[in-house]
Amino acid sequence: MAHEGHQQVLAVQDSASGLRAWIAIHNLDPKPAFGGIRILDYRSERDALFDALRLSRIMTYKCALAEINGSGAKTVVIANSIHDRTAAIRALGRRIEGLDGIYQTGPDAGFTSDDQVALMQETQYVAHFGVDGGLQSAGDATAEGAMHGISQAIKMTGDLQAGELTVAIQGLGAVGLSLAKRFIADGGNVIGADSNPEKAEAAAQLGVKVVRPKQILSVDCDVLIPCAVGGTIHDVSIPQIKAKIIAGVANNTLGHSSQAQHLKDNNILFLPDFALNAGALIEGSHHFHTGEHSCPQKIAGIATTIENIILRSENDMISTVEAAYQLAADKVETTGR
Repeated sequence: MAHEGHQQVLAVQDSASGLRAWIAIHNLDPKPAFGGIRILDYRSERDALFDALRLSRIMTYKCALAEINGSGAKTVVIANSIHDRTAAIRALGRRIEGLDGIYQTGPDAGFTSDDQVALMQETQYVAHFGVDGGLQSAGDATAEGAMHGISQAIKMTGDLQAGELTVAIQGLGAVGLSLAKRFIADGGNVIGADSNPEKAEAAAQLGVKVVRPKQILSVDCDVLIPCAVGGTIHDVSIPQIKAKIIAGVANNTLGHSSQAQHLKDNNILFLPDFALNAGALIEGSHHFHTGEHSCPQKIAGIATTIENIILRSENDMISTVEAAYQLAADKVETTGR
């Protein structure tokens, strides 16, 4: 905690439901701390804890880059320990409610609409994405922001045209499917893959060319968009990639941040995930502060963030991830977070 600057880390367990979770609050200056709930299988509580620590720290940078009045947090739930999911989520909701609003949460990987309904029964401190007719779904908000950032990167490359793109999407869940719809509507060719046959079939019905999950990273495309689990872009997969741009939509897209330099050395432009996938965070935090249900202009600001990252990377001859961290650190220092 001291090394990464965390202020609070809470262990949460409920033996009746099998809930085992960590709530990591990286910063509370300014309040509140924003961060979603991730529900995935983990080998150990230690692995889940380190995921919570890492993700909550990145959320502070994510808030800074998006100029959000708030700081970073994250909840990580060990899915493979749960034996009564509804009861587990409700128990988690009671713990979040007990924090009296210093932590505002929402969906992350593995968190479903049923989980949101259960959570809302116990806590008011959750963004109601796609549930009560107010905010759009978190997947759509994330995709909306990512489209702005990707479009800006395409403009800056100079040799790509939006309507002539071939886009490869890894993971066809809420965000990936929403992105596929948007690219198809713009006249692009979309290739996709998902390990879930139902999601793959839904994408195929939209006009997505579906390939096997093992093929997606190596297909011929202009833009590769990882939307599944993190860590899929690494030293082994990078030599297979033929894309000119990798748009990090999945959290922690890279196996390690140093691989951003590897991509730069291979003339592949990497768009950092914690800058690109901030659409739902922007919309949820805006709703928290104003009560308004949409903020398209604020989400469109992701394009400017991506532009600034690319320019810093080029001018300082550093990777886009290092550029993003530097820009975020400048904002954190300015605001005193």
